[in-house]
Amino acid sequence: MTASVAEKVLKSRSLRWSHPSEFDDALDVAKVIDEKMDNEKQRKIRDAMIDLAANISPNHIMNGADEKFKLLVFTLSLFGNDKALAISELKKDPVNISNSIAELNKCWKEIRDEFRILCLGIEKDNHHLWDKYAENHKGVVIELPCRNESDFPWRIAKPVEYFPEKDLFLTVEDWAGALILEGIEKGVERIFEKCTLRKANDNEHKWFEQNEWRIVDMRMPHETGTVSYSGVDPNDFSAVYFGHKMDLKTQANLLSLLVGDLNHVSAFRCELDGSQNISFKKLK
Repeated sequence: MTASVAEKVLKSRSLRWSHPSEFDDALDVAKVIDEKMDNEKQRKIRDAMIDLAANISPNHIMNGADEKFKLLVFTLSLFGNDKALAISELKKDPVNISNSIAELNKCWKEIRDEFRILCLGIEKDNHHLWDKYAENHKGVVIELPCRNESDFPWRIAKPVEYFPEKDLFLTVEDWAGALILEGIEKGVERIFEKCTLRKANDNEHKWFEQNEWRIVDMRMPHETGTVSYSGVDPNDFSAVYFGHKMDLKTQANLLSLLVGDLNHVSAFRCELDGSQNISFKKLK
């Protein structure tokens, strides 16, 4: 983070959570779940829903399934081992799922507008992160401990997965699994992680070098704008690392904040050797 953000974090004992509009990747947490939804893909989704129904016993329907899907499962079960003709006839019918897709996208947009995401890294010696997010080594890394207690907040963080751009959008199977559920909200829940924990794996931006982890939450009712600061226990800060290009005045100012309930926080300054490897010199 920048030195100015670090100062705010340490003074307020809080962490910065961002709306996706703050991110520097336009495809990250996409505004539209699938902007390439043509008639052919809709047909494939409808067919995948039929196939799901044909392969489930009425006694083993998943929790939360839509009533129409339950009826389809029951109807196909009546054909026993002779389902092939019924399935073939069903797949000849006109496709009529565009309204459901539109509703799911509308619900997704409304929920996305409320997102607040805490972005974390697991490598304090990652040059890519220091260059891009810490003012080209003039900024700060704040270390959060990850203990084994079951209620420890950072244990719910999940890793971002990196995929080719074409695979960022939902597959036919993803859509089918979401649309057979009762209520659009359940459909959004079904695809939530895939839409919030995926980034493009491309050589231009090299997002994969970030090894990012995330915690996704929602905006509090009183919060406005695209950034929120949420308070944390001071014991959740364990160390502060200053970039090797940070001026000594800024460093001294930040060091002066590590007092009182932050007195336990260690402080280090980055150093680079001749091969540009990062090491850390303890200051406190």
